[in-house]
Amino acid sequence: MCMAALTLAIGTAVQAQNRQFYQSVYLNGNIPTGQFASDAAPNQLALYGVPLGYKEIGKDAAAGFGLGYRASFRFDVGVGQVAPFFNADFLWNTIGGGWSDKYSDAKQSKPTYFNIPAMLGVSYLNDRLPWNAITGYLEFGLGTDLLWITSEGDHSNYPKLSYKPDFAFAWMSGLGAYFGHDQLFSAGIYYYGLGKHEIAYTSGTIERLRTSEELLPTERRTVGSVMLRLGFHF
Repeated sequence: MCMAALTLAIGTAVQAQNRQFYQSVYLNGNIPTGQFASDAAPNQLALYGVPLGYKEIGKDAAAGFGLGYRASFRFDVGVGQVAPFFNADFLWNTIGGGWSDKYSDAKQSKPTYFNIPAMLGVSYLNDRLPWNAITGYLEFGLGTDLLWITSEGDHSNYPKLSYKPDFAFAWMSGLGAYFGHDQLFSAGIYYYGLGKHEIAYTSGTIERLRTSEELLPTERRTVGSVMLRLGFHF
């Protein structure tokens, strides 16, 4: 009987210890900010059926969505919990409706924007709120973001323009709440500062105007997003 009690106690302790590790998946809705959301202007490339081109690419992003994953550990600090975490997201945005229509009218493929931020950070959780079964949290993270832009244009006399993926320093900050005594669901609002990305060509007709790869044109875009995140934790 003593052995059974000891086994039960060890099992309970191991279960409690393991419960300090959490995995999370997120559904993200994002609203672009900064130059990422600024209006794109017509340029000379539009004459060839490619409305944006290197001068305007990386602008006019429409609201988008994405998925996220997180692994975290929680530590009780007496007045709440602190939770260091690793977080990665996959964010998708297309261009604004007006420009999307122009691509469709010209029968050209339109560019799509993908951001893949990966960050290390920390959360602070406080369950001493006046509302039952609601735990508030604040968090902050630092890391890097990969911006990948798909190619645009598809005319036989004007080959697709392709762009080089680029990394930049990124950060995020957010607040929200976990719901239920088991804290299996959360909702929060965040700002993602996804960095200042350098956008450069890897192929396309513009290369015909240059004698070396080093002379290919580049543009810089400040990328950011306000995000609503719905989390599921286990």
